Amino acid sequence: MPDGVNMAEAVQAPSTGQRIFGWLKDHMDLMFRIARTLVPILVVRFQGRTWALVTRYDDVEEVLTRPNVFDVTYAPKIAAIMDGDNIFLGMKDEERFTRDKTNMRMTAPRGEAVARVAPETARLTAEVLDRARPAGRVDLAMELTQDVTTRLFGAYFGIPGRSVKAFSDEARGLFGFMFADLFNDPARRTAVEPLAASMRAQVEATIAARKLARGQHDDILERCLQFQDLGLPGFSDREIRNNMIGLIVGALPQPPMVIPQLFDVLLDRPRELAEAQAAALGDDDALVARYVFEASRFYPLTPGLFRNCVTPYRVAAGTWRAKTIPAGAFVMAATRSAMFDGRKLPDARAFRIDRPADAYMHFGHGMHECFGVYMNRVMIPEICKAVLKLPKLRRAAGPAGKLRLDDEFDLFAMNLTVEFG
Repeated sequence: MPDGVNMAEAVQAPSTGQRIFGWLKDHMDLMFRIARTLVPILVVRFQGRTWALVTRYDDVEEVLTRPNVFDVTYAPKIAAIMDGDNIFLGMKDEERFTRDKTNMRMTAPRGEAVARVAPETARLTAEVLDRARPAGRVDLAMELTQDVTTRLFGAYFGIPGRSVKAFSDEARGLFGFMFADLFNDPARRTAVEPLAASMRAQVEATIAARKLARGQHDDILERCLQFQDLGLPGFSDREIRNNMIGLIVGALPQPPMVIPQLFDVLLDRPRELAEAQAAALGDDDALVARYVFEASRFYPLTPGLFRNCVTPYRVAAGTWRAKTIPAGAFVMAATRSAMFDGRKLPDARAFRIDRPADAYMHFGHGMHECFGVYMNRVMIPEICKAVLKLPKLRRAAGPAGKLRLDDEFDLFAMNLTVEFG
């Protein structure tokens, strides 16, 4: 955060809507259970706007696979970060979306998740855990996952940042503004503007420097510059800057959120923890991943994805639960609820590792599924495997052993310390 800006102090006191949302967040699993049974598609009018909550798996999937009816909400926030521009994350299903996402996928091919991201994740994780061994304890949030994620993505993207802490703090602040500022607080936007300007300047300077050092790196930025050399559309300096910032803001904060949360679940389940540890000790990566993502189902990255309904649409048409969502409605497609819908997931409240991959919506669904999904599916289990191999793994005593979230958004894991050995 730039000097003189304290975002927590700058944000106004919570509004009535924010207080209601906070209460619902604290009781969300109960609320989702009731809604899935009684009012699977809830449409209400509140404070001059229509709000919709969609809770069953099939209906959540329907919303998320109709991007030109249920538009993403991110474009205004992206414009604030990118100095008026948009990136594919904020676009409808249109030609430029396809072009820009395809462009970036060419610079970060799926196969590199296994060939490059996995071994580098293992190496960086081992470094952190080796430093922690003499003390016999490690914080899974900032000390381990933030460090590994920031260093790995900084190198892979070609934007290393000034320091691990500064780079990850900037990305986390922009992530919170983009995805968690649901009520568009003007004070929060004012507070984040210098943060966005700092990120833009940092990436622009890196692009300029790298143009003077061509052919010396093999990373996403170098590949963007190679495509620029070929004259491909979508690779101007400004477009490269915008997409690189999008990768940074979207990627860096996610594993440090997900991993402490799923360990918060596993540490309270001795049987499943022991089974996951056995899988890790046997280097059964596929089985480790099953434990990791099933644990994450009980405490996922987000309770849902938000969309703006741009034209009237009847969800679950032809069923008793069908509801027409009017144009202008603010819609929550409750992915957390969907992953507990017993109509899709048998024995949904039980911890089971035999669920098919399509039972999970950890990284979204449909056209706007997380761009980093392939990296996350490899990187997150790889870090977890190393932790699971630690002998006598347990929560640290006292407050350090309890999951602590940030004070501003109540979203980001700031600490969960475990002891071992």
